Order: sequence, then C-alpha cells, then structure tokens
Amino acid sequence: MQRTIPTLVLASPLWLGLAPPARGSPSLPVTRAVDWLRTQQQPDGGFASQSGDSEPGITADAALAFAAAGVDPDLVAAGGPSIIDYLRAVAGDYADTPVGAAKLTLVAVASGVDPRDFGGIDLLARLTANFDPATGLFDPQIVNHAFAVMALAAARQPVPAAAVNALIDAQAIDGGWSSLPEQGSRRSDSRTTALTIQALVAAGERGTTAVDRGIGYLLAAQTDDGSFVAQVGAQVPAVGDATSSAFAIQAMLAAGERATLDTVAVGMAALERLQNDSGALRAWADEPGDNLPVTAQAVPALALQPLPVPPHTGFGRTTAIERAMQPASPKESCAYYAATGHNLCAGFLSYWLAYGGLAVYGYPITEEFIEDGRTVPYFERARFEWHPGVAPERFDVLLGRIGSEHTAGRASSPPFAPAEPIEQPDCLYFPQTQHNLCGGFNDYWQRYGALSVYGYPISEEVVEDGRTVQYFERARLEWHPGAAWSHYDVLVGRLGVELLTRSREVN
Repeated sequence: MQRTIPTLVLASPLWLGLAPPARGSPSLPVTRAVDWLRTQQQPDGGFASQSGDSEPGITADAALAFAAAGVDPDLVAAGGPSIIDYLRAVAGDYADTPVGAAKLTLVAVASGVDPRDFGGIDLLARLTANFDPATGLFDPQIVNHAFAVMALAAARQPVPAAAVNALIDAQAIDGGWSSLPEQGSRRSDSRTTALTIQALVAAGERGTTAVDRGIGYLLAAQTDDGSFVAQVGAQVPAVGDATSSAFAIQAMLAAGERATLDTVAVGMAALERLQNDSGALRAWADEPGDNLPVTAQAVPALALQPLPVPPHTGFGRTTAIERAMQPASPKESCAYYAATGHNLCAGFLSYWLAYGGLAVYGYPITEEFIEDGRTVPYFERARFEWHPGVAPERFDVLLGRIGSEHTAGRASSPPFAPAEPIEQPDCLYFPQTQHNLCGGFNDYWQRYGALSVYGYPISEEVVEDGRTVQYFERARLEWHPGAAWSHYDVLVGRLGVELLTRSREVN
C-alpha cells in the first residue's frame, strides 16, 4: 500500500507532558520493547538509521524511551559507550540545530544530567540563541519549535510568551497543526498536533481553548479500531499507524481533561496490537517488519509517559560498576556468555579457561572496567585483575582478594580471630593467617587450586544462613551435603555477586 504521510525528519518526534503518572514496574509491552531496543544498540552507544550508522535523533528517541521505562540511559551500553556517552560525543554538531539542542536537553533532563554541561556544550545557550523575537519561533518548523518549548519547560527555564503565542497562532481552523506555520500550504497532521499540545501543556497552557481544540482534532483522527491516522481525511478507509497513535495517546495524557480514559485505553490496545513477537513495533498493521524509530517513539506512550520525561530518582549517578554490569552484545574475538550477557576476552579468557573455568569462577557478571586504577571483570565467584608484567606465565592475571574485602571489619569476631592448631590428621594449620583447614574443605582446597586460587584461610569453619562455610583471601567455600560428591560436597560461594551488589549499594 502506498502511503503519503508527512514525515518529520528533522524532528525525529518524541513525546511530553507536565504531570507524569506515578512510576512503578513497567508493563510487559514496555519491557519487551525495551529489551528489543537493547539488541539494536551500536558499539558506539548510538542507534542506527537506515544507513547503518548511528544517528543522533533516533538515539535521542531511544534515550527517552529508556528513561520513560525507568531505565537510566547512561546505563544502556552494548559493552562499550552508553547512550549518553554517544550523545555527548556528537552534541557539538547535533546541538547546532534548534531541534538537536532541544532534544538533547530533553534527554539530559530525563537522565538527570546538567543540560548546561552536556559533553562540554551548554545546550540551553545553543537553544535560546535560535529564538527569533520577531516571529516568536525557535525554528520555522512548528514541530521543531514545539520541541524547543518543551525543552525549556523541562529544564525549568522561562518560556517566552511570544514562543507560546506562535504555537497558538499556528493552529489551523480544524484545530490541528502542521509542521510548517503556513497552514495554507500544509494540512494539519496528528503527529505535529500531538507534539504541539504537549508543548503547550508543558508551558502552562493546559485547559486552554487551543489545547482543547487540538484534542478535538486528535479525537477526529481516531479510527474505529482505536488507532490514530496521521491526517484526518487523508485516506479512505482510514488506517492508523503506530507513531501517530503513540503521540496522540501522549497528548491526551498530557491534556488530561477532554480525553476520556476509554479513549486512551482503546488507543493503547490498538498500539499494543502493533507490537511484534520480538518486542519491536511495526509502523502499520500490514507492514510486519520490526521498526527501530517507531519502537523508540512508541515506548513512552506504552509507559503512559508524556513529554518531558522527568528524571527517575537516582538517574545521573552512574558508576563504572553499574555500566559494566549492563547486558552487553557479543564482541569479536571474545567468548560471549548468554547466561549473564557478558564477554570474556584476551588474557582474562585464557586464565579462566586454564585455571578452573565455570566450576571455580562462575560466569562473568560484568564487562571489563577500571576499578581502583586496575582493569577488572567480576565473575559470580571471583574478580580477575590485570597486573601487566607481574605474572606473564598466568597471562598477567591475579585473583582479587574478595574474601578479605567481603569480611572486612570481622577480624575480631570468633571465627576470624587467630586460632590454635587443630591436632587432626585431616587438618592443616597456616601460621601466616593463624587458621586451620580441615576435612572436605582441605581436600577441595588442595585439589582445585590451593593457595594460587583461593589464598590462605582467613577464618575457621562457621555456620552462616544454616550452612557451614569457611572464608579464604579470595573465596568462600561452602559445604552442600549431597550436592557435589565428586568435589567433596564443596561449592565455591558467589562472593563476586555479593561484593558487586554491596558496592552498588554503597555507591
């Protein structure tokens, strides 16, 4: 089917509202869409256009989608730079346009990042420099101007009255807006109308005649199946599309008055019917392909979140650990473990394979990152550290002392206090730490790595959470009766997971 729907190429439209709904766990459609979006991220942190290269507008859409879903965009990375890293890197060029500066401002606010220092760029200064007092416009295209108004409101900056009046003056007789202010040359369309409504609401115009008339246009654009068409009367029969439906839903949520809950609910049902099994959305019902821009633009509507997307508590506090923990895409020349979504590369992979592998260390649970000046990845039961030149015969990899770190502050408690030697044939005493190693723990320690893997014992046997355990400099051994007879019923505790979780909580 040939379709002639106006495309807002320069704007790469998004969504906005002044009073967002309370946030909770995302719905299943939102979760599925966001999970699919993760698979589309490029190694540079961006999201690609049809050319295959990362494109700032689509990437900004994706950033707002993640933020609307409650995911910090600065934590979304395919094993490399995050979305925010990519947008910071291209901000100098992309913010040269009013819509670029506006969309980056919306992303910065939603991500808890200062828009006055985004990749070294003052986005608000770039944006306001484009304002024309004579016309009241930041950009001749109404949709781009609407983004500018939304961005200023999101950043809690004054919105010039002339900018609001310019939006109201551009309203067509049918209640809608078209992308260009010369209404005689362009018909109103649902996408520009929906974005303009959200801009007016953000600027404090909720409940005004202009917003009410705009909602009236959107209600006329809703089809019998609940979806929204791009232009009223442009097609017979009317066929709705995902982007128009998403934007209309957001506008109605932002306006909050004339649109009934039933209208929004029917629109949401229509939008969800356009979601593929992959989690991505398609543009139209009869075009089954997964569509990246459409999916990014639809997620906020699925999340019932108009523009501007407010920052989630804790956004903008990203740590290196949190970034490294995010699911990654497979890397060339590395081993990828789908069980945890992480790569293992170079000397770390060689060491893991040569000195115990899965049984001893577990799966990787981070990508490589810098911690205390040293390159490390974490595993379920260990932390590998790269020490160049220290141990070439072991790929210059040493095991982190996570047992000692995990038990810091417990030296005076009875299991960790110095002990006397136990005079039993199956026990060893280590004067270096003044602790004993007995029975199955002794057998396991000697057979599966000994000092080089686990280090010295730093406690006696102790019962924790109903299980007998013993701590070592680099591990915790646990007794699981009947669980692993070939390994003396001893398993290595998941100290890597526990230490990483605690580090995130502290940060």
